[in-house]
Amino acid sequence: MICLVVFGKTYMTFTILELIQIKNRGFSYFFDVWNMIDITSLFMNALYVFGEVTNSISHEMLQVYASIAIFMMWFKLFYWMRLFKPFSAFIRMITEIIKDIQVFLVMLLISLGAFANIIYVLNLNRTDSHSPPIYDSVVGFAPADAIIHAYLTGLGDFNKDNYSEENSQVTWIMFIMATIIVQLIFMNLLIAIMGESFSRITAIMQQSTLKELCAIMEDHIWLLKIDEMFEDKRYILWLTPDTSTSGGTAVERQIIQLKDQVRNLAENQEARLLRAIGNLGEDVAQVKSSLDEFIKSKEEESD
Repeated sequence: MICLVVFGKTYMTFTILELIQIKNRGFSYFFDVWNMIDITSLFMNALYVFGEVTNSISHEMLQVYASIAIFMMWFKLFYWMRLFKPFSAFIRMITEIIKDIQVFLVMLLISLGAFANIIYVLNLNRTDSHSPPIYDSVVGFAPADAIIHAYLTGLGDFNKDNYSEENSQVTWIMFIMATIIVQLIFMNLLIAIMGESFSRITAIMQQSTLKELCAIMEDHIWLLKIDEMFEDKRYILWLTPDTSTSGGTAVERQIIQLKDQVRNLAENQEARLLRAIGNLGEDVAQVKSSLDEFIKSKEEESD
C-alpha cells in the first residue's frame, strides 16, 4: 500500500508537469522526442500498475509492458546526462549523427526491403515443394522473417545452410549482391558519414556543450516566474549567436575568417590611400598658391 501511495503521488506530479508543458507549448510539444518519451513512460507505468492491481492483464503481457517502461526510463537518463559537460557534447554528437544519416537510412531500408522481397518470393517454391526454407522462422510471419533475414545478412550473420536447395543459383546470386550492396557499400558509407559528423561536432565541442545546456534550460524555463524576476529591471539584454562563421567544418570556418581578414585589410588600405591622395591634393594646392603669389610678386617688381 505504501508503494502505491508513493507511486500515485510521484505519478500525479509528473503528469501535472507534462500537462503544464502541453498548455504552454501547445501542439509543438508533441514534436519533441523527449516529450514523447515522457508520455510513453507515464502511460506504460500506469498500464503496468493497473494490470498488477486488477489482475486484468496476463503475467506475460505485464512483463512486456514492464520491459517497455524500463527502456523508456533508462533512455530518459540520456536527457539528464546533458547537465554534465563531458556527456552533453557526446549526446549532441549522437543526435547530429542520427540527423545526418536520415537519407542513408531510407536508402538502406529500401535495399533491405528489396532483398527481403526477393528471398520471400524464392522461399515460396521451397514451401510448395516441402524443401528446407531459405530462412528460419523467427516471429512466425513470413514477410517479417524475410526482413530479419535480410537485415542479419547485412550485418554478416550468414544463415546460408539451405541456400543450395531449390533455386540455388538465383539464391546465391542474390546473396552475393546483398553482401556487396548492403554490407560493403552501405556499411562503409555509414562509417564515412559518422566520421564526418564526428569531425564537425568535435570542432565545435564547446559550442555543442553550451547548446545542450541551453536546451535543458529552455525546456524548464516555464518553472520560473519571468515577469516577477524582471519586474524591477529597466533593461533586458537579448543575446543572439553570431552565425556569420558558425556553419561548416573547421577548415571552412578558417577560410571564412581569412576572407574577412583580407577584406578588412583591403578596406583599411583603401581608406589610407584615399587619405594620402587627399593630403597630396592639399599639398599641391598650397604649392600652386605659393607659386602664384611668387609669380605675382615678381611681376609687380618688374613693373
